[in-house]
Amino acid sequence: MKFLPIIELETEKDAKTLKVEYKAARQFGKVALGSENFFYKDKFKVRYIPFANVYRAFRRVQCVNMKMCCAGGQLQLQNIVLCSKKNDELCMVDLPDERSALALFEEIEKNHPEIKIGMKK
Repeated sequence: MKFLPIIELETEKDAKTLKVEYKAARQFGKVALGSENFFYKDKFKVRYIPFANVYRAFRRVQCVNMKMCCAGGQLQLQNIVLCSKKNDELCMVDLPDERSALALFEEIEKNHPEIKIGMKK
């Protein structure tokens, strides 16, 4: 997969550092957690967000009604949302299932305790 970041990099060294970090990152479906950056796949690109820019992370569950030939039901889509300090959504990435979402938040909480997990109350 070709590595194309969100922000223009200042030097080639930065791109090499990011590539090394991405290859060593822990994978959760479309998401990978590096030591300093949050990586996610967006179509044919891999984008990143530095953990220093993330203030809050939460899970968004979207229920989608399904119709089949004989019955109907609801499909739950699991998403992770990262927000900045100004409460702007930096990204929303879909996850394969609830189990991977919980494991992802556990890993974020363990490695980056400064990031608030969950919705504001």
